[in-house]
Amino acid sequence: MLNYASDFEIFLNTGDPELARQYIDRFPFSGITCNPQMIAETGRTDYLNVLRELRAAAGVRKLFIQTPSNDYQGILDDVDAILSVIGHQPSIIKIPTCADGIRAIMDLSAQGVEVCGTQVMSTLQGISALQSGAKYISVFFAMMEMGGLDERGLYGGVNARATYDALTTFIEKFNCKGKIMACAARTPDEISYLISTGAGSITLDPFDFDVCFAHRNFQGVHKGVRASWESIYGSKTIRQMIEEEKKG
Repeated sequence: MLNYASDFEIFLNTGDPELARQYIDRFPFSGITCNPQMIAETGRTDYLNVLRELRAAAGVRKLFIQTPSNDYQGILDDVDAILSVIGHQPSIIKIPTCADGIRAIMDLSAQGVEVCGTQVMSTLQGISALQSGAKYISVFFAMMEMGGLDERGLYGGVNARATYDALTTFIEKFNCKGKIMACAARTPDEISYLISTGAGSITLDPFDFDVCFAHRNFQGVHKGVRASWESIYGSKTIRQMIEEEKKG
């Protein structure tokens, strides 16, 4: 794997191989994450080729592929088929944290398959997946916040921040080896919060990077620095200055 400055991991969230190829080497990504819905949204019907292209784009980085099935036997069949296409390393299978998914996570983890419990929207789901051996849990921040409470104050909408705090505490207090993958952030402030909770990784869309590095404040400073240079030195580069100095 590539050597980055910390154990924290940033993943590129896309099911589009072309976007994966465009972005994967531009930022310090530890790999690619996607799900069946994202792949379907590309409009491509050659699903197996999409998997192969995503695997090629990820290279030595991790690739997360989710099972389209939610039932126990369907999940196991999907896992076997997916791994036959993309290989075992460094590949992680995303499994929904429904009741059958938790059972599948237990069995697959025992067999040495690396698993990410996904669609986590409550503390109990996350702990169940981690306790079953999941290497990662994808915790859906925005989905929790957007749900709204039911009449008992449960599960229709969950306190997203309390869930992140509880899962972080669980990992730290009980020496859990799994990582939280923060996902579904909608704003720069939410990204800041998710990282501040102690999540071990985050997955972000290409859009998030486009917005960040095209932000008017950053662009204004960046352009101002360049304008100051050109006001004195024109379009001349430092390399050209060195060459001119050598010529005397």
